Amino acid sequence: MGIVYVNVTLRGLRGSRTLRMLVDTGSTYIVVEPEVVGELGFIGTPYTARLVLAGGRVVDANVYVGEAEVRGRRGPVLVVGYETPVPLLGVYALETLGFKG
Repeated sequence: MGIVYVNVTLRGLRGSRTLRMLVDTGSTYIVVEPEVVGELGFIGTPYTARLVLAGGRVVDANVYVGEAEVRGRRGPVLVVGYETPVPLLGVYALETLGFKG
């Protein structure tokens, strides 16, 4: 298996933005910088997600709802705002958009 990147258009209440994201089947959620969450105006939820980072550290982060489009497929997605060197496209979004293994 190799490293796969894909262009993802994210939409929130304040706008949209296309990001190059790493397809990460080890990640549950879409993970983007907190600034992107604020810029696009994703809808906040009362939930937090426990993230296990690559180095094994565990952190809690707020969960938001937005919309994603990948290769012409659009749908609602769960987004986490957390400092990340590369935006991640996790399995919930892949499955919601109909990309299955």
